[in-house]
Amino acid sequence: MLTSVLAAAALAAAPDAGAPTKSSMRDAFQSLTDLLPVTSSRAALKDPKNAAVIARGLDTLAGLRHAFPEDPRAQEPATAALSNLFARYAGDTKARYEAGELEAVALRVRTLTSLCFTCHSRERAPSDFTDVQQRLDAMALAPLEKAQVLAATRQFDAALAAYRVLLDAKPKDDRSMLEFARALQDTMAILVRVKDDAAGTAALLDELGKRQDLPPFLKGTLAAWRADVAAWQKEKFDALKATPDALYRRAQQLVQQTSGARVFLSDERQDVAYLRASAYLNLALAKNPKLKTRGEALALLGICAGALKSPLLWDVDLLFFEACVRENPKTKLARRCFQQLSDRVYLGYTGSSGTHIPEDELARLGELQALAQ
Repeated sequence: MLTSVLAAAALAAAPDAGAPTKSSMRDAFQSLTDLLPVTSSRAALKDPKNAAVIARGLDTLAGLRHAFPEDPRAQEPATAALSNLFARYAGDTKARYEAGELEAVALRVRTLTSLCFTCHSRERAPSDFTDVQQRLDAMALAPLEKAQVLAATRQFDAALAAYRVLLDAKPKDDRSMLEFARALQDTMAILVRVKDDAAGTAALLDELGKRQDLPPFLKGTLAAWRADVAAWQKEKFDALKATPDALYRRAQQLVQQTSGARVFLSDERQDVAYLRASAYLNLALAKNPKLKTRGEALALLGICAGALKSPLLWDVDLLFFEACVRENPKTKLARRCFQQLSDRVYLGYTGSSGTHIPEDELARLGELQALAQ
């Protein structure tokens, strides 16, 4: 399921973030918190007095990518990739708002929040905004949305508490079952990718495994997760102390164990491995953005993003493969990354009526193929 909007918040607190970046991030945070209440219903979206707030907010979010350094190799790549996706998605959302597609706009603003979660759940970091609770109280969000906003602003302990309320409740219908599954996946992302907490993850899964009221489709997934976490506990791999090279190698091993490089469809049973691998890759590149295996790390991040993909985050994996091609032109690695990207694009636009790829996607594929070959 990533850039981010409350994402903006993430780098805003980073000690090495420049003043322009911090300012842009805080502007984005403010914009998202302004947008959530005025896009919460069709009536609010249609109200003329909200038009200026909506347009201004989407404009700010669409410009987020300009807050980052021009040289992508000088920074941890996931932030750049996700900020690019975020800005592009916000720009398209603005176009839909101007075209009167109000229902789509409401859903897409919530997708932007999910993108924040994807970006911020990559990092072990302190919280950024101490006033977030005041903003949340004014938003009147549903419980799952509140938990996701807490996570998106890196209030991880508060987010885990909010998710725990959802996990403690007994699912009563299809909607609540889906919300339970989403809350569980988000909780796993925090425990595994953010906190690197094997013991805490094992305790949660052991507790859930004893329940009789879980959605049937989760039982096999839980068993697979418990097995992977048990193996993780035996490793005693200290990610924070590991060198960038060691982090890369361990991530590579985890992806290879899942056959991730040879499959395109996500398999939730493998989430623990992919969450760990993506965390180690991001940490390796945060420690050393110019890691000698940076290109290979980008390719592996693409595989992990595709495997962990939610219905909302539809092309984060493609951005990593695109970055791999652009940073390593005319190489075997670039050709391999382009093949991954191309195959996924064709699969994504193929249905019962055939393959229908938009012109802008075909143009992007043509540009990247020329760079790769």
